[in-house]
This record gives sequence, C-alpha cells and structure tokens, in this order.
Amino acid sequence: MRQAFTRALSAAASIAALAGLLFTAPAAEADVLRIGVLGGKAVSDDFAAQKCLAHDLADGLAAPVQILALPSGDELRQALIVGAVDVAVLSTRAYSALWRTNPGALQPVLATLGRGGSMGYRAVAISRPDAEIDALDKLKGKNIGFADRRSMPGYFVPSVALERAGLNTERDLKSVQFGGGYHATLTALESGAVDAALTWRSDAGSDSVSGAGPLQRFQVTSDANFTEFWRSPLMPNGPVVLRKALPEEIKKTVTDRIATLGTTAPDCLAMAFGLPVTGVFPVTHADYETFIAADHKRISLSVASN
Repeated sequence: MRQAFTRALSAAASIAALAGLLFTAPAAEADVLRIGVLGGKAVSDDFAAQKCLAHDLADGLAAPVQILALPSGDELRQALIVGAVDVAVLSTRAYSALWRTNPGALQPVLATLGRGGSMGYRAVAISRPDAEIDALDKLKGKNIGFADRRSMPGYFVPSVALERAGLNTERDLKSVQFGGGYHATLTALESGAVDAALTWRSDAGSDSVSGAGPLQRFQVTSDANFTEFWRSPLMPNGPVVLRKALPEEIKKTVTDRIATLGTTAPDCLAMAFGLPVTGVFPVTHADYETFIAADHKRISLSVASN
C-alpha cells in the first residue's frame, strides 16, 4: 500500500515532545500509519498497551504502524490537523472543538461502547403524568427545571432542542429554575415545584445503576412516576477519527480491523485507548451535529459572559 499513504514528515517534525515506536508487519512497505495517543504512561511502558492494536493494524495493512505519544490533548489535535497523526480517539468535546476550526480534517468512523454497553447518553424531558405535557411545544407557559447552567446534557443539549421547537426560554416559559444538580431538579419535579424537568439517561445495554444516568439512579431510589415526552438524538461517546485525506482503502481497512477487535478483543482496544471500552459501533459526523450545536452555544454564552 505504498502509494496509499501520504507522508507529513515536516509536519511531524514541528510537533514538540513527540515520542514514538514503530511496529512492522511481515514484508512491510516503507510508508507508515501513525496512531496518536497521549504520552506519559504509554512512553514509560514502552507502548505495551498499544502493541496489540498496532500489530493487528500492521498485519491488515501489510505496512508499518507507528504509535506517536503527544504530551497533551491540544498537541494531539494539532498533530491531527497538520497530518502528523492518522488515527486517534477523541473525546466528544475534543472532536467538536477540532471540527469547528478544521471541519475537513477528520472523519469519525467508530465510537466506543462504555461500561454496560453504553453508547453515550440522551437528554430527556420528563413531567408528571397529570401535567398532560406530551411535546416540547406544550412547555409554553410552564415552569421547567434544568440541572445546571454548565451542564451539557442537562442544559445546553435540551435548550438547543427548545430553540428548534420555536420556544424562547425567556419569553415563552413561565419560569426557568436551575436546581444546581440532577437530583435536586428531579426532586423539584416530584414535589410539583416545576412542571417539567430536563435531565439525561445513559443509552446502555444495561439499566444497572452502575454507569447509569441520573434519571435511572433517581428512579431506583424513588417511587416517583414520571412521563418522558422528549428525548434527544444519541450523544455518542467520543469517536475514533481518521485523517480524512487518507485513501479510502486505508480508511476501510483500519475501520474494519478496529471494528473486529471491538467484537473479538475489546480489552485490546481498552488498553490501547486507555478507556473502559467494551466494544465499538459505527458513527458518522452527522451523529455529532446536535452535540456540536450545543457545544457552540456553550462557548458563545461563555464568551458573552466575559
């Protein structure tokens, strides 16, 4: 696959404090696929945690795979932008930040499954059954409760949904209360202090309390009967991203090999990524658009308040 790779050696040289280890496949060709990870333990352990993934990709590509350790998340993102790294795992917020500044640089292909098979979370709007609220537009003239002004799932994601439903929180709602936390907001709903509450639930294969969202945990310990009348699209866990300029055959091979490891050897991915990975699932940029819109609102309000 010599012609498939494009090099960015001058860009790589410009990244400070870059450490790396090369893994080769039998009869490997000269070009290299570069996986970016955060430094520290990876370097001190001689990349032991990443060897499983690197060897598997090297076998699939019949080409060397290099692990590059960068000292910070900012430098990892910069390495992706300039083409010094081809593959990495980003947090959802890190992907949002990178997409806003360089929308054509990366392609999300997979996201990780967390504990209990969690794919991410969904913001939800709930009310008491006697409130007769069955859609966001029915919140007009009502008292609603958010958890915290700084919360992505408990404020920014649902507030974007309210705006898209044509509701202005200052003009169209009777009152907006911030409980200071999810439990307090759900307690306010249970007591009737608010007509509806915005919170989130884990999108998991298991509803066990461990790893569940605040709504699941509250319902385990309370006899409250709530009606869910809206839920957001899935806010997926952070993506595995590929440099968009990579040839399609390379992207397909890398995606397929990582997806297979997610089924056959999730511990390999958990070690390589340093995350509690139990598998992976396919995603595209469209799956992150709602989060990016909410994150943009968060940043805009933060700038406006300074």
